[in-house]
Amino acid sequence: MSVECPVPGELPGDEVVDSKADGGVAAGAGGKEGAQGTAVRKTSLSSRGARALVPFSPYINAVNKAKEEPYSEKTPDGYFLMAQAETILTFDLIHEKIKEVPQTIGLYGNFRGGQRLRQAIAKMMQRTFMGVEVEPLHICISSGVTAVLDLFFFATCSAGEGCFIPAPYFPAFDNDMSIRNEVIPIPIQPRDTRSYIPTTVEMEEAFTAAQAKGIRPRVLLLTNPGNPLGTLYPEATLKELLLWAINHELHVLSDEIYANSKFGSSVSEFVSIEKVASHLVAEGRLPQWLAEERVHTAYGMSKDFGMNGFRVGCLHTKNKQLLAFWQNIGMFAAVSNDTQHALSVMLEDDKFVDSYVSENKRRLKVSYDLLTSAFEAAGMHYQPACAAMFCWLDLRSILALPTFEAERLLWREILDTCKIVITPGEACHYGEPGFFRVCYAAMPPEQLSVACDRLAAFWKKKVAERERGNGEEKGEEGEGTGKGGEGEKGAEDAAGSEAPSSRKRKAEGDPEDA
Repeated sequence: MSVECPVPGELPGDEVVDSKADGGVAAGAGGKEGAQGTAVRKTSLSSRGARALVPFSPYINAVNKAKEEPYSEKTPDGYFLMAQAETILTFDLIHEKIKEVPQTIGLYGNFRGGQRLRQAIAKMMQRTFMGVEVEPLHICISSGVTAVLDLFFFATCSAGEGCFIPAPYFPAFDNDMSIRNEVIPIPIQPRDTRSYIPTTVEMEEAFTAAQAKGIRPRVLLLTNPGNPLGTLYPEATLKELLLWAINHELHVLSDEIYANSKFGSSVSEFVSIEKVASHLVAEGRLPQWLAEERVHTAYGMSKDFGMNGFRVGCLHTKNKQLLAFWQNIGMFAAVSNDTQHALSVMLEDDKFVDSYVSENKRRLKVSYDLLTSAFEAAGMHYQPACAAMFCWLDLRSILALPTFEAERLLWREILDTCKIVITPGEACHYGEPGFFRVCYAAMPPEQLSVACDRLAAFWKKKVAERERGNGEEKGEEGEGTGKGGEGEKGAEDAAGSEAPSSRKRKAEGDPEDA
């Protein structure tokens, strides 16, 4: 049977895509207009397949254009891609290490991951960030963490069930859980905008609200270190959230893909969820069998090791049913043998891994310092980070209005004026307009410096425009006062309407306090 599906717009603010452009049926020629003017066409796909026609990211076309037309000294009108979580800072070190390929790569392997790579990954995770014994038996390898999450949600959730995710969060999580598995993402908006960490009270409120909507929550998904914040969860907080989730019969999945990209002063705060669970077991607060059944960790080679294109991710779990599930269904997302061999060679060399992790942290810190120094010099506000490859930039003060429509327009203006692609906070499901994720590791420092200069100049220009506008408004108010005193009353009204929003920003973590 055929179903109707929307033809998505190209970019925030773009015109609706004409379905004739890609071979579809245009509105008025067998198609029709959908909600808000979106063109609708017929499809021969299933309703499930039709969901996959909607781009997983609202800014994916801007990303693709930036990849096709990158900035360089020879192409100064090219784009800076600062909306994608990838790093080129250390691939020169990787490239020197992975060269040889054995003849046996043409044979079938274990669809849960070859024993050699599972051993190498387990050893690396145990030594570099997990802090507990990691058995190869408990590692499932698939083609990237996207595939890991897709299979995990297939195994743990039924269609229409929900997953809690503290916001702001990685935009593609929605796609990972919903496009094939129809799991409903449930963003949690923490009231604490300094840590952005939800309390168990807020989790309980969200649980009750989900149930009221007929949604059964099944998973709590955490990202530690955080994306887009680049911050860490303290162990005490992780204990509270873990116990709360297990008491509500939820699985807890911790995405720790940036665990070896810690570089700030508070890096010692990082504690893997598996170690948190082991501490709770030792304290007698969590039964061992429940920890094994409900606690899981995702990791991949894309971020810390800058190997996005290799497509290698893994799940660490002690859940015997989940391990058996992966042994069967892992064939749909298996990693090629030549890739597994190259990574095995690299990860088996402890000396190389330790040297690489140390140098990766150093280079990330250099780029982070370059970025934030430029922001500070320009008077721009941001959330301090100590890990990953992100900066959470606060541009609320240059929004035309405190709305997401104004955020989209500002995003577009930065794209067109600066030729820089960044991630809008709305895509990260953050509840307040005006925030943006900036990825700084996808270009060498010399290019990053140019991008920073452009962003800073844009910021200063917008601030000057706002100040001129405010000055003109005050001048008009003064004229009103001279004509009969109404200006003073208008100023009082304006102050009265403006003060609450100002107080709200202060209470929620005004950028001057960041």
